[in-house]
Amino acid sequence: MNHFSKSGAKGKLLCLTLLLSASLVPQLSHAGCWLPVGNRMATLLKTIPTRQVSVLAHRGLWGGYSGDATLPENSRGSLQKADDECMDAVELDVKMTREGVPVLMHDYNLGRTTDVYNAFRGGHKYNPMNNRGTNPSVASLSWETIQFLHLLTPDRNRVTGYYVPDISGVFSYWNQHGMRTPMIFDTKTQDAVRAIDRLAQENFSRPSDVVGVKVNATLYPSYNSFRADAPTIRVIPVFTTNMLTKINVSAVESGWQARSPAVEINVKQRNGLLQGQLNNAKRARLAVGAFNALPDAPGQNEFYKNTGQCCYRLSDLYFSYWGGRDTADNRGDWNFLVSEGFTFITTDNPQGLIGFLRSKGLH
Repeated sequence: MNHFSKSGAKGKLLCLTLLLSASLVPQLSHAGCWLPVGNRMATLLKTIPTRQVSVLAHRGLWGGYSGDATLPENSRGSLQKADDECMDAVELDVKMTREGVPVLMHDYNLGRTTDVYNAFRGGHKYNPMNNRGTNPSVASLSWETIQFLHLLTPDRNRVTGYYVPDISGVFSYWNQHGMRTPMIFDTKTQDAVRAIDRLAQENFSRPSDVVGVKVNATLYPSYNSFRADAPTIRVIPVFTTNMLTKINVSAVESGWQARSPAVEINVKQRNGLLQGQLNNAKRARLAVGAFNALPDAPGQNEFYKNTGQCCYRLSDLYFSYWGGRDTADNRGDWNFLVSEGFTFITTDNPQGLIGFLRSKGLH
């Protein structure tokens, strides 16, 4: 009897141990998410040296790439999902309302991703395929109107419960939910940069640990010009091939290299335009980023235009000037991006890219 009781007790103890162990597995697998956010930003920008490649979830973790096909891009939900899944960072798109409120929005216009047609008497849902329907620009409407617009599902078939978020609300949400994911904002205007820096100072004790911006090198041709507008947040200057006729790219890049630990250089093919600038950045041991161009429109290899209208292919954008011409765009190929030595990559499919990098010992 005593032997039976001891065996029963051991069995119960074993079951309890197994149950406890099983309950700990998800927490242990998620343990890396609890690294201090400042360390994650430093790893992204390689101020903490590492051979690993960082991945930025473009527009958050959304749509089919998130496991929830209804989750809208650039929403609080896509930010939350990215944080839940321990993304290295997110890259969120910013546009400015009529009175200068920064909001999350990829397009310059509102028709493709929102129910803006409901804000206008006689409005009609925008059709990207024929460019018909209600599609006002973000800059033409006030925050008073935009804050009540709902985001559409990625397939545009349904209106979701998510509203267009403003940056102030995003920062509050990040704090309230104890997030750890660094936020990089793709900005196109100086007023957006100034607004993000001001809001970051108001919401974070160490803004540079949490918030950074990507800025076109044509917008800020020097580190000092950027710092005059944004004294506290991180910066990643972006170089694209179409800048070759607008600025002295090599000179501007050299100036940035002396002050910034990270740059994005969108080389499209091996030995193509900007290859020399990429090689210089790697020799300087900078963190060097690229955009992984994945089609987001219904047609094969098609992308929505920045107005929301359908569509273009990367081949439509091959750049040529007196110094040369690109004849391909291989940024959709992960093998190409790895072979070029990029240390951070922005993509709409971050989980897939992370799996690929892990298979090569790079994440």
